[in-house]
Amino acid sequence: FAKQYHVDIIPEIEMPGHSMAALVSYPELSCTGGPFTIPVKWNIQKEVFCAGNEKTFEFLEDVLSEVIELFPSKIIHIGGDECPKDRWKECPKCQVRIKENGLKDEYELQSYFIHRIENFLLTKNRTLIGWDEILEGGLAPNASVMSWRGVKGGIAAAKQGHNTVMTPSDYYYLDYYQGAPYLEPIAIGNGGVTSLKTVYDFNPVPSELTPTESKYIIGVQ
Repeated sequence: FAKQYHVDIIPEIEMPGHSMAALVSYPELSCTGGPFTIPVKWNIQKEVFCAGNEKTFEFLEDVLSEVIELFPSKIIHIGGDECPKDRWKECPKCQVRIKENGLKDEYELQSYFIHRIENFLLTKNRTLIGWDEILEGGLAPNASVMSWRGVKGGIAAAKQGHNTVMTPSDYYYLDYYQGAPYLEPIAIGNGGVTSLKTVYDFNPVPSELTPTESKYIIGVQ
């Protein structure tokens, strides 16, 4: 239906963090082995996919293979945001992975993780997009970036020649309040206000970019 109207549906399968739903069912893919329960309220969880466990990558490749069958989109979103490194710092498997691959720290381990997933997607003729945290530790060669924590990530990605979608939360997050908070239903944006004027006035192409670099700002969300 979407294709009829020239719309690409881009699926997002979160990794390495925001993965509690998977880890509740497959605790062996975590660093600690669980058991886990689904939180009653949303928050950032320390439990993430174990980057030192080969079964993690087998699992995610299986999941992505099914996703690719369902969605014709050339772009697959892998999240990559809000992944605490606490468990990786304590995990023997993750530390072995860091040592064996000559990685500097857990941030480079996240980069290793994203690189592996990108390489797999490329074998399926798909490209990877992720939130601006995928810049940490080194950006995967063909990855595109969605800059949500302001515009700095988008500027950095564009300067490196990577396609970028500007999604800064202070301007484009419509789950923030859109007027005086005391007049509106509860919003997720921690009291932040994103008015229609704020959204409309935002220029997604930062002045810091040259005309050549600006071409890598391919859109907004």
